Amino acid sequence: MKKERINKLYSNVMYFTIGCFLGCIFETLLCFAQRGYFESRSGLIYGPFNPVYGFGVMFLVMLLRKYKKDYAIFFFGALYGGIIEYISSWIQEFLFHSTSWNYSHYFLNFDGRTSIYHMMWWGLLSLLFMKHIDKHIENLIFKIKKHRLLIAILIIIFFVINAFISGYASLRQYERSQNIEATTSIQRFFDKHYPDSLVNKVYPNRMISTKSNIQNQHKNKSNKGKQSH
Repeated sequence: MKKERINKLYSNVMYFTIGCFLGCIFETLLCFAQRGYFESRSGLIYGPFNPVYGFGVMFLVMLLRKYKKDYAIFFFGALYGGIIEYISSWIQEFLFHSTSWNYSHYFLNFDGRTSIYHMMWWGLLSLLFMKHIDKHIENLIFKIKKHRLLIAILIIIFFVINAFISGYASLRQYERSQNIEATTSIQRFFDKHYPDSLVNKVYPNRMISTKSNIQNQHKNKSNKGKQSH
């Protein structure tokens, strides 16, 4: 593999990893600021990683570096971020019959998967990242001179295995909610090692994706929020 391709792969993988980590930290701190307590905001079973932010950072860096004006970075960061969030939500619901967020109660939302409000956040974060953080991260990750291909491959393997475990654990939780019994060794393994209690701890905001369930859970959360005030 040519050096250029190795460096590009290595760079994308590192930006994805850093985005996963920073996104999880950001969501955790935001939850604490809004609710007064810490709650898991990880998108994977193992590690403080949120892949939505990982893909967001990786793709936004690739797409936004050509823009120099602040308004262009903000606008396209909001647009691309909203598209990434929408697609991520759709894929989760399609593959695992669940959703981790529902913005149906926000003004100008798109199928509850993203909204203008959340796209504005993507725009602001894109502007902050591209103007003040990107160059520092780029300099940091390229301080590693050797074994870049090996590092990238090991990280990819980690995330692929982590994503498979996380996805299948979520799928089995859905199947258990539908009274689908474990009939294979892998289903029994996941039922034993990744029970509902563990999945719910990692994904406290995760909702089974029938629309009635999502609406009911959203109403319950809204009512709890009103009672706390």
